[in-house]
Amino acid sequence: MKTMYTILLTTIILSSCGTNPKSTTTKEDSVDVASNIVQLTKEQASLAQLELASIEQGKMKGMTHLNGVINVPPTGIASVSIPMGGYIQDINLIPGTFVKKGQVLATVKDPAYVQLQENYLATKAKLSYLQQDLDRQKALLTQEAVSKKSFQQIQADYNTNAIQLKALSEQLKLINIQPENLTTEKMSSLVQLVAPIAGYISKVNINRGKYVTPSDILLEIINPNDIHAAITIYEKDIANFNVGMKGTVTLTQDPAKKYPVSVLAVAHNINEDKTALLHCHFEKIPANVLPGMFLTADMVVETKDAVLIPIVSVQRFQGKDYIFIQSAENVFEVKEIQVIQSNATFVTVSNTDANTWIGKQIVVKNAFSLLGKLMNKSE
Repeated sequence: MKTMYTILLTTIILSSCGTNPKSTTTKEDSVDVASNIVQLTKEQASLAQLELASIEQGKMKGMTHLNGVINVPPTGIASVSIPMGGYIQDINLIPGTFVKKGQVLATVKDPAYVQLQENYLATKAKLSYLQQDLDRQKALLTQEAVSKKSFQQIQADYNTNAIQLKALSEQLKLINIQPENLTTEKMSSLVQLVAPIAGYISKVNINRGKYVTPSDILLEIINPNDIHAAITIYEKDIANFNVGMKGTVTLTQDPAKKYPVSVLAVAHNINEDKTALLHCHFEKIPANVLPGMFLTADMVVETKDAVLIPIVSVQRFQGKDYIFIQSAENVFEVKEIQVIQSNATFVTVSNTDANTWIGKQIVVKNAFSLLGKLMNKSE
């Protein structure tokens, strides 16, 4: 409140100096709102007691403010399907349910499952017979009681059936039937759909009675232990981040809490908007977080070759930050800035034209008087 009174008082004084009843605005005392220019008379400039400093380029170690989302790597997401089509017989899951690895998610029914088991058992029985026959033929071959050609034919039949049995065995495993435990009494038209990983059900695309095909994604499971923060960084700042760097993350739904994170990986593929991703690991995963939730992050970074803006020059008004750069004697241009990093002395910005400010004079003391004058004239 005191700062606002000071701005208003200074604005009134600056506006009243050098005026007369016939004219309230002179050629020297003007504001071009469209181009954000503030021009003072010599008397106003003396009264304002502005102090200037040069905008420099250099390194700065400070807090960088970034945005991102909760993300899960591909290893932490499992899409569940079934290699053979069938009808959903039973399911009792809803999104948000926690399941253990190997837990039954649903049962699927189809006559093809019975046919596959039948083929396996028949092939297994035939292979057993061929094995006995092959052993007999070996004994006869040693006694030259059978031709070598006949023995080779039986051996070929045995090898062919062994291959078929192995193939059928692998097909049974795909639908979660263990072939070594399969007997005639255990044959069934039902197969179980089991969880490949432990985690929370995020999607359920099936219901009882629905026919599913091998290309259908039936359920999706997310492993909460693989959740991490995917933070957006600018292309020019990629070199400032390294694996192992520390920081804190705040979730938008709970801004009062900060969660420590460390950098797992820095993506070097650039998106169309000239940004990349910083993947960070939570030291302790927040409760009730879901992929896609927005977050903010603070990382301590040493910036190389940054445009350094004195923090005392930054004026905040209605949630936005401004600085005043001298363009001529007693003439100042206001710039809205987007702060991305700060410390006790400087801030760095993401403005694309910031490099053109290097070497120019910026108001570092009493800049609030210029802001007040600009806003007053704008109104």
